[in-house]
Amino acid sequence: MNPDIWTTAADLNKEYVALNLNKSVIDYEKYKLYAIVTSSTQLEGSTLTELETHLLLDEGLTAKGKPLEHHLMVKDNYEAIKAAMRAGDEQRQLSSELLKELNALNMAGTGTIVNNALGIDGRTGTFRLVNAFSEALGYYLDAPKIPAAVRIFCDEYNRQMTGTDPMDALRSSFDAHANLVLIHPWQDGNKRTSRLVMNFMQRRAGLPLTKVHKEDSKEYLSALRNAKETEDLTLFRTFMVSQHIKTLQNELTTYKQHNTKGSGFSLIF
Repeated sequence: MNPDIWTTAADLNKEYVALNLNKSVIDYEKYKLYAIVTSSTQLEGSTLTELETHLLLDEGLTAKGKPLEHHLMVKDNYEAIKAAMRAGDEQRQLSSELLKELNALNMAGTGTIVNNALGIDGRTGTFRLVNAFSEALGYYLDAPKIPAAVRIFCDEYNRQMTGTDPMDALRSSFDAHANLVLIHPWQDGNKRTSRLVMNFMQRRAGLPLTKVHKEDSKEYLSALRNAKETEDLTLFRTFMVSQHIKTLQNELTTYKQHNTKGSGFSLIF
């Protein structure tokens, strides 16, 4: 693990938290969540831009020519991330119930119903009953093993969340993200929900939220694949702390550029 990159992340965390942007800038948190939602849904195929996400969530305006499913995906993910933030503020513990709640919100408008003997309603957060495969990551954990794996997952990360070191908490949120993707409890929405769990854990620990950037999607999948194949999270952690640094650097740069222009107003001629 590269110590320098974690030191950079720790320094940026302190700088970001000290600015208290959520309170010093009107609607800062809302638009921060919009940015995370835009990127998270784009990673899963949404074509809505950040501006279109703003218009949809603020004004109820749809983007001309873009699929209804993409609008529903954005609206659902926003409701889910708000629930994740509330859960973090309430210091809730990880549980099967919380995970199902977040996935159900994520899939409320786009989840599918499988009509067979082992079919489930993908809108309810119910764990999958059949085995799963994806081209990106191959076969996932066998379906009968999911309930026990989720219990182990929750117990371990609840234990880790009792710690007080912020960088340990950040690393733990990244590890939980990867492990939940690899357990793959649901028939759909696994990566979206795993990113929500990461953000929930960060909120609970008082950390800035990490955004996984759409332009880095190939590296993201590659890091997850490496974790699965090697059973080692080192590369994934390095990728995620780089995403965290990128998130904070972008936000801090935008804030500083605004401030250097001065707070006064002058007419434009």
